[in-house]
Amino acid sequence: MGRHTDHNQLAAEALLICESVRELAPIAVYRDLTRVCAKDPERAAQLLMCLAAWVDFEGPTSRLTARAEAIVDSRLRAIQARFAS
Repeated sequence: MGRHTDHNQLAAEALLICESVRELAPIAVYRDLTRVCAKDPERAAQLLMCLAAWVDFEGPTSRLTARAEAIVDSRLRAIQARFAS
């Protein structure tokens, strides 16, 4: 498959992953990502590298943890609201 050189396209795909994590069912995101990894592992590696470059790892880990927890909490609230109605 080879290395992808359209960095704008890679960035757009990475942003779609970010949006999917926040908006879609976790199992759907998981399945889509495993499909991408199996079909085109080099593209998946580039997407991971793009996402990793965007992460501020020099800040406290607690900030990253809080961000992940906020995403999970938001997803749980959305699921609970769906079942409550």
